[in-house]
Amino acid sequence: MKKFLLILTLFCSTVFAQPSDNDFGQWPRSYYASVGFSVIANRGDFFERTVKLVDEDGTVETLHFPMSKFLISPDYNIGVNIREFSLAASFQYWSMNGNINGFADDIKEQQMRYWRFGLEFTYNFFYPDFFQVGVGLGYSFSNLRVENSATSVKGFADSEVMGSGIALVTNLKYFITDNFGLSPSLRVYENWYKAAYTKDAGTQDLKSYIWQTYIAVSINALVQF
Repeated sequence: MKKFLLILTLFCSTVFAQPSDNDFGQWPRSYYASVGFSVIANRGDFFERTVKLVDEDGTVETLHFPMSKFLISPDYNIGVNIREFSLAASFQYWSMNGNINGFADDIKEQQMRYWRFGLEFTYNFFYPDFFQVGVGLGYSFSNLRVENSATSVKGFADSEVMGSGIALVTNLKYFITDNFGLSPSLRVYENWYKAAYTKDAGTQDLKSYIWQTYIAVSINALVQF
């Protein structure tokens, strides 16, 4: 989390810094925001594993994970272009019912909520043309909360897992006018969940990470100024 906050601080200082007398400060800059939606496919440990936590009373809680392989989520982005380079902050959030691994049919559907906040750096080929191709890397922090997904002798409880991810990011920018365009993108995130939370057990580091791969295809409307 500390590394994530450091990256966020550096990003903000870059975006809002005033131009200086050096060459970098004189590079042309523009800012943009985009909104759209993503279709997300995911694969990994959620479909094969459970996680056990021990609460303060010594009771063992077993965490079960959703089996949903495809998701649809809104996609929000803000960023700055510094000549052919782009720095962006992205945010995705979704809430839906999903089937839970290891649950009986009558209780397997539970409410789940996922959010991801990320920072991305891309290089834009063909800058400053009206059609550009961006390739780069991203880092994100994510949180998944599932209702009634932790079981113990005490009954059912909500659970959360938290983690980070590194992504390969590719996108297209097609400018219809100088200030408006469309931006489809593809992100492939390799995500590792390294901590879990329940009300009784609190937040605990996992002995072995939960690995999940997310492949997100997005289409966004983009405004640049």
